[in-house]
Amino acid sequence: MAQINLDERSLLATHAHTFHRFMLGMKWCCIHLAALLSFLVISFCTGAGWGVGLLAAMVVIAVGVYAMNHGLAHSTEDGSIPDPRPPKL
Repeated sequence: MAQINLDERSLLATHAHTFHRFMLGMKWCCIHLAALLSFLVISFCTGAGWGVGLLAAMVVIAVGVYAMNHGLAHSTEDGSIPDPRPPKL
């Protein structure tokens, strides 16, 4: 059976890592939701049509991917994640 480490430092590090991944997932979900909404609104609520709606959705995705690759992919807790390894003596 696997050994479970329940000391405070490793629990905090695990929580911080999980929260960081969750926040990244939420950012990607918001980018895709914005693209879907822009496509649907431009396609059905204006006279622009499907092509312009698809173009707008691609622009939203491109801006979102650029933002995630250039600084938006960090979380505010990055500097406070404790090191789960014991300190070196």
